[in-house]
Amino acid sequence: MKLFLSIILAVYIFTGCSSKQYFEPEETYDFDYSSTQISSEIATLNKDGATLEDFRIINKDGVSTYSLPEGYSFLNKVNSSVIASDKTGNLLINKKIINLGQNVVAASIKENLAALILSNNSIVLYDLTTQKFKLKEKLASSLLNDTKIANPIFLDDIAIFPTLNGKVILVSIDTNKIIKTINVDPSGQINNVIFLQVINDAMVVATPNKVLSIADNSFSIRDYEINDIISAANNLYLSTLDGKIIKLNLQLEEIVSRKFKFAKIYSLGFGTSLYALESQGYLINLGSDFSTTKVYDFDFDETSKTIAIGDTLYFDDEYIKLK
Repeated sequence: MKLFLSIILAVYIFTGCSSKQYFEPEETYDFDYSSTQISSEIATLNKDGATLEDFRIINKDGVSTYSLPEGYSFLNKVNSSVIASDKTGNLLINKKIINLGQNVVAASIKENLAALILSNNSIVLYDLTTQKFKLKEKLASSLLNDTKIANPIFLDDIAIFPTLNGKVILVSIDTNKIIKTINVDPSGQINNVIFLQVINDAMVVATPNKVLSIADNSFSIRDYEINDIISAANNLYLSTLDGKIIKLNLQLEEIVSRKFKFAKIYSLGFGTSLYALESQGYLINLGSDFSTTKVYDFDFDETSKTIAIGDTLYFDDEYIKLK
């Protein structure tokens, strides 16, 4: 009986492994690029940037010349202020350290106010001058989160919090009270907000399972299993778990899509056109209407972390500018 069970198990493992399928493009091109070396590989990342293993940071301004204190991870950069946190409850804003008693996983600032999301899914408005809480609201806990956690944003007199449990919460910074809760994806298993932007007059929110757009007092919502999502030229681009790359307008109407069978897209970046980094060592380039496609051979370590910020793709211990 033991021998029989062992044979069945071996057959199951073999057939399971052998049936795994990978993206295999019919034609590929050599990618003629010049990469720039950086000091080390990516250790941690979120939607707005990353921390290298030597504690230098990557954000929209490129690779920093300085390093964070050991143990800190980059969260956000607002104007000239760099925001980071460690795992002991410390929040670092430039060289000032504040201990909040709970790990900070997302943050933004406006003048003397900090909008924070804590690891226990509390949303916080904190006065940096008086070092006092103006609002602290504990929400339902989230055990599993996508690493690309979105940061809060300030819009006029409102702080917008992308939570870890599929909600967006609007707080008045005049009254320090919650004025609206938007349920984007309340029932997903991994449903933290991974994208939050105000583009023209539309607020666009995404979790790993849904995209929502609110504009002109109307809203649209679409279901997708999302690997990555970016905005460029007033459009949205997303990649899905089943190998699709989709272009949407701000009303979430699909303009065009292409499916790449068995593709697993790690990151999307935009130069003058869209690029998608695929797990098996390919870089897919799509023209503006997706009618032209080129797949480039692109060697990188699929076990290392990658991130695309605007027109720059960071991988291993180097980066390239996307054309």
